Amino acid sequence: MREEISMQALSREEQETLRAILRRVFEEAAVDTLLQALDHLAARGDQGIAALRQWLEGSLAGLQSDVSRLAKGHGSVEEALARLLEAHARLEESHRRLEEALARLAEAQSRTEERVARLEEALARLAEAQARTEERVARLEEAQARTEERLARLEEALARLAEAQARTEERVARLEEGQRRLEEALARLTEAQAQAEERIARLERLMEQMTRQVGALSDVIGGDLEDAAYIVIHDTFTRELGWKVDVLERTFLRWDDHELEVDIMGRAYDPARPKYEIWIVGETKHNITVGEVERFAKKLPLISEYLTHQRGEKKERLIVPVCFCYRARPEVRERIYNLGFHLVFSYGRVIWGKGGPPVSRRKKTASRKGAR
Repeated sequence: MREEISMQALSREEQETLRAILRRVFEEAAVDTLLQALDHLAARGDQGIAALRQWLEGSLAGLQSDVSRLAKGHGSVEEALARLLEAHARLEESHRRLEEALARLAEAQSRTEERVARLEEALARLAEAQARTEERVARLEEAQARTEERLARLEEALARLAEAQARTEERVARLEEGQRRLEEALARLTEAQAQAEERIARLERLMEQMTRQVGALSDVIGGDLEDAAYIVIHDTFTRELGWKVDVLERTFLRWDDHELEVDIMGRAYDPARPKYEIWIVGETKHNITVGEVERFAKKLPLISEYLTHQRGEKKERLIVPVCFCYRARPEVRERIYNLGFHLVFSYGRVIWGKGGPPVSRRKKTASRKGAR
């Protein structure tokens, strides 16, 4: 019986040797495929061996051809390898220079980072300054708004002033025209003034003559009025109040740097108040006026000062102010009454002042009945 050849008949070392030989030429997958093919052919006996031999011979011939080509290619590979080594050297040199450049770049990067840090700090300061600037800008905007409002008001005021100026110019034009007419009138008045002055000079001479005549007449009439006042006031206070009245007369008071003329002044005595020092002071006028009453009222403090200066301070001193006249208007009577002065007419009638007659409580009722 014919002996069969298969991969199972080979030892493990032989199988590994055959596999190593095949790996030199073929890849691992191709090696496994060839070994399986050999097992298959060996299983077919002599026919398979013959076919295998034939295939192997053809493969060996091909292998020899491939080996020749590989030998030629090997020389080319060596040349390429030499060129690759040179290129590798150049690459290493380039790599060295690149590393140096990278070191320089690292230093530059460090310096750049420092500059960036400084720039960041500067930017932070700039940001703070910008914030402050924005605040100032906001305040400036508010101030600008207020300024614009004020400017608008000023423009309105200027418009009103312009209108007022226009009106003023119109008024000035009218005033200039009036001034021209006034100057013409003044020229006429100057001429008339000269004529008037001449007439006034003549009138002044006539007035001087009349003044001398009226002064003489006034002295006569005034003297008659004061003489009547002395008698009427004396009789009135004696009759109405029961006083004893001394002589009443015109008096000139002088003390220190003061000088005062009083129409009527004299002492009086009240039996009900014997300790009192009573002075009757009065103003005499034909038709007394409010102004004359007011001037008489201003004399009273000075009269009191004179009495204190001449006779000393005294609590029991009483000054009785009296106005004597022929007639007095209602407003004059009212003012005399409100001032507390007493009004005596030339025919003997008396109107006591606001405080009533100057007597004690014991005699006041009787005096009022007498006045009625």
